[in-house]
Parts: sequence; C-alpha cells; structure tokens
Amino acid sequence: MIRAVTFDCFGTLIDWRLGQRRVLEQFPSLRGNEDRIDEIIAARGPIERDLETGVWRRYEEILAESVAEAVRRVCGIELTPTEQRAFAAGQLGWPAFPDAPAALAELAAELPVGLLSNCDDVTLRLCAHKHLRVPIAVFVSAERARSYKPAPRHWRLALDDLGLEPAEVLHVSFAADYDLEPAAAQGFVLGFVGRYGTEPPAGLDFAFTAGDLPELVRQILPKLAPPPGSQS
Repeated sequence: MIRAVTFDCFGTLIDWRLGQRRVLEQFPSLRGNEDRIDEIIAARGPIERDLETGVWRRYEEILAESVAEAVRRVCGIELTPTEQRAFAAGQLGWPAFPDAPAALAELAAELPVGLLSNCDDVTLRLCAHKHLRVPIAVFVSAERARSYKPAPRHWRLALDDLGLEPAEVLHVSFAADYDLEPAAAQGFVLGFVGRYGTEPPAGLDFAFTAGDLPELVRQILPKLAPPPGSQS
C-alpha cells in the first residue's frame, strides 16, 4: 500500500507555462513579438533538455541560456544579459495551479509528500513555501542530485530519504518522458494528473489518473497504508 507520495513540481503543481509567459511579457526586447511567446516557450523545452544532458550545470544557467537561444530561433533577436538573468530569477514567481495547495494539504496531512524537481535546492524550497504552503517531507533538486530528470538519481534519493521501497511510493506527474517513464523504471507506483490538455500516456500502468489534483487526491486517500501500530 502507499506510504508516501512524490510529485513533479514544475508543470504538475506549479504552472510553469503561465509563469514563463508572465516573465517574458515584461521584456523590452520582445515588444512587438508578444504573439510569439507561446512559440518561444515551446522551443525552449527541447533546448533545455539538450543542455541538461551535458556536464552538470546550475539550473539558473540552463534557464538563461535556453531562453536566449529560443528567442533567437523564434524571433531572430537577442535578449539582453539582464533579461536572461531575469528569466532565470523569475522562476520564484511562477504560480501554483489553483487546485494544488488545498489538495496537497489534504494529502500531506495523511502521509509524507516529496517534491522532485530539476531546479536548484533553494528555488525548490522557496517555491514550496511561497506557493504550495504545505509541509514537505522530502526535497530532491537537480542541484542535490547533480543530475537532471529523467536520470534515475532523483527517485533513488527520494527512496533513501523516505526509507521506503519503490512499491510503497506513488509518483505523480503529467509528463511521461521526464517523470512517469523513469519513475516506472524504478518501480514506483504511478499517478497521472492532466495538465495542459495532456492525457495518460500509453504503455504505462497507472494506479490513479485524474484531470485535476483534487480528484486524484480523492482517489488516493482510500488506498493509503494504515499508520504503524493501527488496527486494520
């Protein structure tokens, strides 16, 4: 039975698309190109992933470099160094999905909750404190792991922190490639929550699927393992 739940943070609990858009809309260099911001965000993702597969670098550097390259490719213009740094720093302001804090609080009242993210450690903790506002038992950042998801070290560190076996931990995400596939490879139980119009990916065995986080939590709560020492 489930004894802990880990979550992908940015994209599943934090609305990273809206957050990026809000930051990019403020850049003087993009005036007149506001209608291409969604293209920039879409182009940035694969660039970021390529940068993450090389020698480990801080995520703030990857954010700055990837957004500069995405703007270059989509708009043919150069962001200023100040804008690149502002994009990276702006991650702290990316908002939570409206359904996340209350649903997460309900879950965290019953069992340990962990966050697995490709950001740095301070950003992960500050975003959780500022936007999610619930007790988090485990934080696994790329800075701590010295690797980026989908590499397996995030999940291994989470298991070490929790002192549990993979079959006792549910991992929740909307993203197949960064989260659900590697979590499945490590033996975690899988939960899917729909974000950005995504559907549960084929080829994976899900214990729970839902279109929003409150519905997912309603499914999870009856399946939790009883506390140690309680009568079944």
